[in-house]
Amino acid sequence: MMDLRDVKKVYLLGIGGIGMSALARYFKGMGAKVSGYDKTPSALTDQLIEEGIDVGFEESSNVLDEADLFIYTPAIPMDHTAFDYVKSKGNKWYKRSEVLEWITREIKTIAIAGTHGKTTTTGITAHLLHESRGDIAAFVGGVMTGYNSNLITAKSPNYVVVEADEYDRSFLRLHPNIAVITSLDPDHLDIYGTFEEMKKDYKTFALRAEFLIVHEDVADMFDHPNKRIYGKGAKSQIRYSNLNVVKGAFNFTIHGSDHYSLSLAGEHNVENATAAIAVSEELEVSVHLAQKAVASFVGIKRRFERVLETPSKVVIDDYAHHPEEIKAALAAARTLYGERKIAVVFQPHLFSRTRDLEEGFVESLSRADEVILLPIYPARETPIDGVSSENLLNKLTLKTKQLVQKSDLLNAVLSLHAEVVLILGAGDIDRFVQPIANAVKTQFNVE
Repeated sequence: MMDLRDVKKVYLLGIGGIGMSALARYFKGMGAKVSGYDKTPSALTDQLIEEGIDVGFEESSNVLDEADLFIYTPAIPMDHTAFDYVKSKGNKWYKRSEVLEWITREIKTIAIAGTHGKTTTTGITAHLLHESRGDIAAFVGGVMTGYNSNLITAKSPNYVVVEADEYDRSFLRLHPNIAVITSLDPDHLDIYGTFEEMKKDYKTFALRAEFLIVHEDVADMFDHPNKRIYGKGAKSQIRYSNLNVVKGAFNFTIHGSDHYSLSLAGEHNVENATAAIAVSEELEVSVHLAQKAVASFVGIKRRFERVLETPSKVVIDDYAHHPEEIKAALAAARTLYGERKIAVVFQPHLFSRTRDLEEGFVESLSRADEVILLPIYPARETPIDGVSSENLLNKLTLKTKQLVQKSDLLNAVLSLHAEVVLILGAGDIDRFVQPIANAVKTQFNVE
């Protein structure tokens, strides 16, 4: 294990990723010189550059010669030239999860896992504890709107809140004091092979924790000596109830009497907040401080982010890339906007996920009134025969549907009849969100 206090220069391969960028900011805050590579510019890489981090978009060995810690994300293909170059110089690459393990090894850790909801739950938990205690650091898998960052730091943190990522089994490197499991559905089957294998690793993760907080839907999967269940059902010890929506805020009670208000839309986010409240109870945060913190949490970018909201047109951006997440986004929109027509603009992420979860995608997308599909975003994968957005489109049961290229996306959105447009996906579809919102403003003369 490397002593991170001795690190002066850090290089991150895939620095524009949400997890990698948090590490970049962490080391920058420690006083290290930080640099890195990413394939394409993005809003996040622009922000890192503004913060004084050197980000390059062309493969170069010059910066590689200067670093003494090399970090990579498994999302980068192993045939990238940087891997062999660094090894040829006698240096070693470390996975992002390895470095995160080092950071969290000596600090009490709250690790939040789950197929869905883990980013928002991590963000609410981090904010709640930061506001109520102040002695926490946090690594969040999304940019928290109120912080404009995916990192919270403290001079001498007593706890660190981390999003525990199951991809590449990264979460098995953590040894949390408190583990939270929000959900468990088939995903990342390119890594696990089967859902049963995925469940086994989640069980291993849970048993690494001293204390487990788990959603009622999956609680029976986990045998743990110190387990608390959250949800709205009878078996939940931390139970939310009395849910109602007032002026866009989701109001609810915990234990039937403690009143909370959440600005995030959707019952799934009430569940995420309930998990965070369960953590706060374990750390003996007062109800009053928890109530204030939950009410002041303004969200995570690309998690049901309302980028345009007028009486006639609404544009919402969401990271949803799994059938259950698409269902949750649509349910939240139906709750907020009643009888208005809802369109989904969706960019499938990964050929393997599209293949493995095709039936779920067909069912969830068919719940919309209109659908626009983009071609599959390949990320780290090469195409798979017979797997395409066209095949997916043909199986959707709704009438108003189309497949378009990115170059035609703006015109396609402007042709929609729906008053509410959900822009969903985990690829590069986020680059089109603001242009779409601007085009809708112009086309329909709304402010």
